[in-house]
Amino acid sequence: MHVTEIKEIFHPEQLIEIHGKTPAEEFEDALGPYLELKNEKNNILTWLSGLAFLIFLMYFIYHLISKIRGNEKNVQLNNYGIGLSLLGLVKYSILFIDFSTYTIVHDKHNSWYYKHLTLYYWAFWSSDSAILLYHWLFNWRYVKSTFRLPVLKKSTEFHSEKLDKIIKQREDQHVLFTP
Repeated sequence: MHVTEIKEIFHPEQLIEIHGKTPAEEFEDALGPYLELKNEKNNILTWLSGLAFLIFLMYFIYHLISKIRGNEKNVQLNNYGIGLSLLGLVKYSILFIDFSTYTIVHDKHNSWYYKHLTLYYWAFWSSDSAILLYHWLFNWRYVKSTFRLPVLKKSTEFHSEKLDKIIKQREDQHVLFTP
């Protein structure tokens, strides 16, 4: 196709005559359902991130009151809980602020985003890092405490004894063990 043929096919005046709308109006009609769905999704995420923020805030206040009262049995675990809750607060406060500003002024949100792109990258990088660190530390503490459980110790001792009995039986039967 030549350039003149392409200009004839995509001529805006012909589109207006055929559909009765300008290309900008056609574009807005096509994007309308998508934008409504995006606004609904951001409204839901605003409430969910606000709820998660309140949960971490309650967790932080609980450990802070326990620390102030001085009645905790394990001071290190209390400090650890305060640190974990602060990591969650960082993540969900950034998300809540971003989603709530989008919900309140969604027409200006994109222009703010593109004007301050580096700031947004730093904010979301720090929030994602905080929640990854939270999950890593929480799981590390959970796994570490799981290996100290008396039930787990008894279970490993029981299985170790059973395995020793099986090995002794096989040795008595002169069964050859190979790798």
